[in-house]
Amino acid sequence: MNKINRLKIKTDKLFTDITEEVAKLIPKNTESGVMMVFSPHTTASIALLENELLHLVDVRFFLDKVAPFSKQPEGDHKNQKYLHDMISLRNDVPQTERINGHSHIRSLFFNSSELIPFENGSLLLGEWKKIFFVELDPVRSREIYIKCI
Repeated sequence: MNKINRLKIKTDKLFTDITEEVAKLIPKNTESGVMMVFSPHTTASIALLENELLHLVDVRFFLDKVAPFSKQPEGDHKNQKYLHDMISLRNDVPQTERINGHSHIRSLFFNSSELIPFENGSLLLGEWKKIFFVELDPVRSREIYIKCI
């Protein structure tokens, strides 16, 4: 049980259901415990949500309202939505850095990790709850850390 499992995914959408992948990592012959699911990325998160299309669309619409994508060119500072996107003013990143201030703001609404209890080989999520990887800056290759405790 000391091993940290790494789940690698290439994201192409906002929500990816990873419930089954996490459930497969519950150790055999373990009566109960918790699965820790962690995203090490600043623009990707873990969420427990209902896997219902209209609900997921509602969440997307909410994110689009509170943190819309900035389509302004990097040099157009007076119309810039996010200071993070003013790459020319930042000395800590290459000039080719992604314009993704909206993704960092959106991440404030989600967690970096979740603890999900399990018993007798099954996740205790309830009838509708699923584990989602939330990609706020697609398309990317990502890694998720999963640990049984």
